[in-house]
Amino acid sequence: MTAKRLLTAVARHLRRSLPHGVISWRYLLPRQPAAVRIHRQLWLLGRPSRLPLPLFLLLELILWLRWVGYACWRQCWRAVRQRGADIRAREGIGMARQLWRLLALGLGHCIPPGEACAFALYRPGTAMAVWDHVFVHEASAFHRWRSAGLPDHVTSQELIRDKVRLATELSEYGIPMAPTLVLVPRAAPYDPAPALQTAPRLFCKPRHGSASRDAFVIEQGGSDRQPMIFAVVNGLKMQPATLGALRAAMAEDDFLVQPLLANHPDLAPLSAGNDAVTVRIITEHDPAGMRCSHAVLEVPGHAAAGGHHTILPIDLAAGTVLPFPAERLSSRGGAEHDAIIARIGHRPLPHWEEIRTSALAAHRFLPGLFAIAWDYVVTPAGPVMLEGNSGWGTTVPQVLTGGLLRTRLREQ
Repeated sequence: MTAKRLLTAVARHLRRSLPHGVISWRYLLPRQPAAVRIHRQLWLLGRPSRLPLPLFLLLELILWLRWVGYACWRQCWRAVRQRGADIRAREGIGMARQLWRLLALGLGHCIPPGEACAFALYRPGTAMAVWDHVFVHEASAFHRWRSAGLPDHVTSQELIRDKVRLATELSEYGIPMAPTLVLVPRAAPYDPAPALQTAPRLFCKPRHGSASRDAFVIEQGGSDRQPMIFAVVNGLKMQPATLGALRAAMAEDDFLVQPLLANHPDLAPLSAGNDAVTVRIITEHDPAGMRCSHAVLEVPGHAAAGGHHTILPIDLAAGTVLPFPAERLSSRGGAEHDAIIARIGHRPLPHWEEIRTSALAAHRFLPGLFAIAWDYVVTPAGPVMLEGNSGWGTTVPQVLTGGLLRTRLREQ
């Protein structure tokens, strides 16, 4: 590695707020439980390939010192300010005790306080439950660990990262994919006017991106006929942006320009705006083949209210939408959650069996990945896949079904 690349890797490493995993004195002891050994392995698997191990350990020490000396205290205090009153009202645990527990987890194990709250690790008697969960700063390593040893892993990983190739090959395989109107090469000039004649609203995203980073919505203009451009945050059309901002993002990667998909009539009333209601379904390897392990409906809120999503679990067998666990709902999101549940009723989601069948078929096309999260929009014509993600977020599945390591160890 050249000195320039090494310095770039070091600078990127030090921009993190946390080390690459759970850090514990238990790693120094022999004969630890399997979950503790797995967390130690995940921490070391988080090492960027360009960094020699001694340098990685030194940088992790710097991150750990910064976390325990400053960042942990600030984040724990902020978490208690934001969530403490709800927890106290619901569970009778005082805010001082919550803060003490979050600090113990943060300082003792480098556990983010937001996830400690999400998994209710502030409760008495949850000391060992820490090891059942996969936390946000070790999720990438967890996904790589689960897929290690599968045939065609490298090929499958390269394919799922390339949205153009993935859409092309899955379409040929019979999976309904969101159409791409234009593929704009990196740094090429782009005029949205021709595509807007085909579709009144466009969605633009990087070829190799994820989680709506650097995504934009473009709409037909008003009286001046100039296209209106909006930045996308967490899947929601948010604040207005400029053509210059779009072109700056396009300078970093190839861009896909797609029509913004309409919601099925049964789902359209759920969204406060015209943003897409999405279904996320996770498929994974099973000794008997492939299976669906988890699914949720994600309903976007109103951008003016901060873009809060309402996430609702889906019964895998029936396709009906279930309430989110009441003890995990905040007072802010509870009213909106209840209103959406009332609108949906007990009807199965439209085209649910098609979604399940499509997701399982798509995963069979990518056998080198243990678990994949597929995102769908249910349109008036049927379900359309937006993309697949091998690095999906682990927080919501664990809130709904328990720690992923506990589930994994139980299956062994």
